[in-house]
Amino acid sequence: MYDDVITMCWSIREVNRNLQDRESMTDYSIEYLKKACRDLSEMIASGKAADLEEEVEVVNRSGKAAEFKMAEVAEMLTDTKKIIEFNLIDIVDRWARLKVEGSRDR
Repeated sequence: MYDDVITMCWSIREVNRNLQDRESMTDYSIEYLKKACRDLSEMIASGKAADLEEEVEVVNRSGKAAEFKMAEVAEMLTDTKKIIEFNLIDIVDRWARLKVEGSRDR
């Protein structure tokens, strides 16, 4: 499941990065990003990819760090402003990669 989260994060970043390159597809790209973030939220919130009580450190743009439970992170993934403010896609990607690396070490 963590590999699915990593793939989803990669896809979101790629579409976002290329958004300006494809003006004719901007509306489609924005809708894709919204849906992908909702899907990622649902994937995490289902509890299949995460212990919803697990906490991760999230740093906002001003550099202030806070701990949020994965259930809270999943909810924040439905809010565009929070996704940007907390750089949530990178946070979730890093979290999933650590989980994959941890499972390989066992």
